Amino acid sequence: KVGYIRLAELLKNTYYVLDESSTYGSMWYSTITTVEIYCSVEQHAELSKITSKDKEQLLKAFHALYPIKNDAVEITDIRYVVSPSLVSDKKTPIAEDSTSQKKLRIRKTFIKELLELGSIEGDLNLIDFLKLTWNLDEMPSTDRRFQTATEDINQHMIGNNDWEYEYLLNEYLDISKNDDKFFSFLKNVVDFSVRKSVEQEKYVSFINRYLENEGYKLESDNATYKSYEIVSISQGVNKSIKNLIFASTGIKPQIVLDDALSNDIRIVEGAETCLIYDRSIPNTGLLWKDLVEWRAMKEGITTITREFELILYNRLKASLSSESPPEHLLFMTYFSCFRNLLGEKFPALIPQVYLHYDPKTIKELYGHKRLPRQRMDFLMLLPNQQRIVIEVDGKQHYASGNEADVNKYAEMVAADRQLRLNGYEIYRFGGSELYQEEKGKEVIENFFQKLLAKHNLINQ
Repeated sequence: KVGYIRLAELLKNTYYVLDESSTYGSMWYSTITTVEIYCSVEQHAELSKITSKDKEQLLKAFHALYPIKNDAVEITDIRYVVSPSLVSDKKTPIAEDSTSQKKLRIRKTFIKELLELGSIEGDLNLIDFLKLTWNLDEMPSTDRRFQTATEDINQHMIGNNDWEYEYLLNEYLDISKNDDKFFSFLKNVVDFSVRKSVEQEKYVSFINRYLENEGYKLESDNATYKSYEIVSISQGVNKSIKNLIFASTGIKPQIVLDDALSNDIRIVEGAETCLIYDRSIPNTGLLWKDLVEWRAMKEGITTITREFELILYNRLKASLSSESPPEHLLFMTYFSCFRNLLGEKFPALIPQVYLHYDPKTIKELYGHKRLPRQRMDFLMLLPNQQRIVIEVDGKQHYASGNEADVNKYAEMVAADRQLRLNGYEIYRFGGSELYQEEKGKEVIENFFQKLLAKHNLINQ
């Protein structure tokens, strides 16, 4: 028991990569695999001294995660690797599972088939082509005779000619494990500086047949000099966001149009109790780091700390209804489960967002609603203009007092329909799903795990 506790401490904040070989294992189409554990210098020194019995326990733990079976990895060894940074492209968090391993195998097969079409570097020389995707001069050599990856590749691909292209991409550059590099590489393969005309179209067609399986496609808006972007097949809401008003903690803000032609607004009352995000939303969506940087700029802060993040987090949480513990649970669980896991790619969960706006209150309208839903409980702005609405429903959404209200329910589903037709995704939680804290956390974590995987932000 003491040994297990020590191992857990030694492995704290480490990551691992499954390094598959080309050798078949003991099962049908299983592949001999080594676990590479990325750690600090200090951890490496300690892990290198653990007993063979401790190492055997580690292997058993990985076998529990990855059982030895047909068409799967077969882990036979563990290797410790010093990582200079805990935010490396190569590192994979402990949550990586067999689904992601399957995706990697499919990608590697696709790269092999892509290479069969012809010269991958097209009109460029190999080094210049690869530098479109990788900063080879900053990447360290794996050969002690050299300093950089540029020298490695020159030696083995051009000088000795003893590396295959498949090894270069799938093993040395490890292209399949990093989504950003993988997609950037595919864009560069079909860039007009690399290949043109009929050959370019051939590659675009081939790559798109593969990308369709991952929910993407290559698309160009330039008919002459075709430079491509990778976009989601589902494009979400085909409108730009002009006014993001959210997290109100006080009275309903009073809004006037400063410039009706440009749709420029100004809040003349209640501005001090709500937030207005006034930056454009990039194609990557609105990330938590974007929100933090924006808030820091507004407050004249130049150094962003975890303490400042916590202040913004608490400011957003304060906008949630004190009478809705399920809303608080959803907000807190999302952050606790995914903030550290996704790091800089963590999407912001924006509370209490104005979707429609009627300048008059319901009281002023004598109980009559001119707009069915003015605020959303939560909004996420994901890549490719995907807008995700999340609602936590108490009984007021479908009942008047303690009596079911079919008119309220009909109004709610009609508004949902309209949003979906406009390209939004809408997900509703019944408040009773989340009232038991432990069960509620499990429901919320499972939902976000599947939602983020659906949009290719994490591996499921």
